[in-house]
Amino acid sequence: MATAIQNDNSDIEKWKLRRTIQYLSSLRGRGTSLVTMIVPAQSQLARTMKLLTDEYGLSSCIKSSQTRHNVQQALSSAQGKLRLYTQNTLPENGLVLYAGIVYDEEQHRETKISMCIEPLQPLQHGLYRCETHFITDFLQQQINDSTNDLHARRYGIIVIDGNGTLFARLDPKQGTTILKRIQVSLPKKHGRGGQSAPRFDRLRREAIHNYLSKVAEQAKSVYLNSQQHGLANIDGLIISGSANLKQELVKSDLLGNQIQTKIIRMIDVSYGADNGLQETLRLCADLFADIKLTQERQLLDEAFSQINLSTTTNEPNMISYAIAADEISVVLREGSSLIDRLILWENLATKRYAYQKRNEEKIVIVADNEQEAQKKLKALLNENENEQIDCIEEMNLIDYLTENYKVMNLRLYLVTDCSPEGQQLRLGFGGCIALLRYPIPTSIFDSLQNNNCADDIDTYDY
Repeated sequence: MATAIQNDNSDIEKWKLRRTIQYLSSLRGRGTSLVTMIVPAQSQLARTMKLLTDEYGLSSCIKSSQTRHNVQQALSSAQGKLRLYTQNTLPENGLVLYAGIVYDEEQHRETKISMCIEPLQPLQHGLYRCETHFITDFLQQQINDSTNDLHARRYGIIVIDGNGTLFARLDPKQGTTILKRIQVSLPKKHGRGGQSAPRFDRLRREAIHNYLSKVAEQAKSVYLNSQQHGLANIDGLIISGSANLKQELVKSDLLGNQIQTKIIRMIDVSYGADNGLQETLRLCADLFADIKLTQERQLLDEAFSQINLSTTTNEPNMISYAIAADEISVVLREGSSLIDRLILWENLATKRYAYQKRNEEKIVIVADNEQEAQKKLKALLNENENEQIDCIEEMNLIDYLTENYKVMNLRLYLVTDCSPEGQQLRLGFGGCIALLRYPIPTSIFDSLQNNNCADDIDTYDY
């Protein structure tokens, strides 16, 4: 079965760049000692090196000894990074260099930062800044601009019925956002009443007209941009509902020409409010086929279907999937070639800890925090609690996988939790699903079950 999202490495690279930008943006230095340097591809590296040398000489005039030391350290690190490149090996989009000593106020410690980033788009102008923070806004803008026109389309969705109306917007960056809700209690149809029946019907029609007028007024307020002379801030509008109210709304011309011309589809749904919104998204999957959120939903639907199929068709002691970090780590220990597709929630917080005692083999433990990892390690080795085993490596599991998925020959997909399917992945599957190439015996996970009382301990050598 073909996957909904192509295994496009560029999406993972964008995610890694976005994560790096978030990290750099959160860092602060003591004084104006953090260096940001933009090196366009057409610039001369010799001139850039001379600029750093001149700045190093000028830094000797800084009065604060600590700031002077930090600035000189940052400039030296920047020079060391640039020496790794020549004019011919400079990336075609240019280079962004970050260097400096950042200070963590919570842990009261300093960390040296020195990294080079290749931007997504060519850099036109050089820049040298020495501030209390790193300059990252232009990289974030490049990520936003890298989304093509088709993916940048935004749709408005109105779900209307006799109990209320929901206004939402589907955005490729933020997913589905509920903008406004209206609740109403319309008079019911009267089958009796004698001479009063026409009056009841007239009052009901009047209430419906007032309701539709209010819906149209709210639609204008959320879908029209007052700062752009009333132009619609959506590329298309979908109106759905379980009754005839949606047809009456469209035929009444209450929405106005700016919104009326944006209507691209009317959908009959069985529910209203949030359930009606989700049904509308499913029924319009063809319209949103090129939006990443829809691709994520289709990918996860396929994964859930395969898990259900595996549960019902495989032999009792065989399984063709793994869920949560512990099970996936066991499969990776056996060999990454077992995995056909690995789906991760993009904000997975599980970490990978590597321990080594003397000259013994490295032990890798997956845990949510260091305290849990130490607990698993001590229970695993059955050692004295006072004996200290050094942690030689600590990083987020998702960072490790995104750095090594090519070497491990994995088809890796990162998804958000902006959809119900994404939330189900995060809450019900621990943020991880591995779909295997062929069924494996469930006994492979016996170590997790046997050590359940010891916090599901296992070791991994991947």
